[in-house]
Amino acid sequence: MLEKLPNHSLTSEEDRVKYTDGSISVTIWFDEDNSIFAFEVIFDLLMNEVALLYSKKAPSRLVNIDHGISKPGRTVKQSIGTERLQLTPTRVNEFKRVSESLPGDHREFILQVMYSLENQT
Repeated sequence: MLEKLPNHSLTSEEDRVKYTDGSISVTIWFDEDNSIFAFEVIFDLLMNEVALLYSKKAPSRLVNIDHGISKPGRTVKQSIGTERLQLTPTRVNEFKRVSESLPGDHREFILQVMYSLENQT
């Protein structure tokens, strides 16, 4: 089950909320009327991470997370891959299984985006 993470940033919970269960991470950003402005769902944390990205201002997409090239004396920065991946029913079911603890309207919103991507071929 996804658990809400404590907020340790200057961003308030009115603007952003995070959840994780150790294998999936969900971050949701809200706009001024408290509706979902954007979200990311990251699957396979710490392995071959794949991110589902949604924003009101851009098309939704599923992409790889690249850990970039390590340079001496610098921390490794993650980057978002450009190749779009196909969202599979397995990923949708994985999210459904762990997301029951999310607020119902947030969960349903994310699932609707997932269903629309899953049906694109």
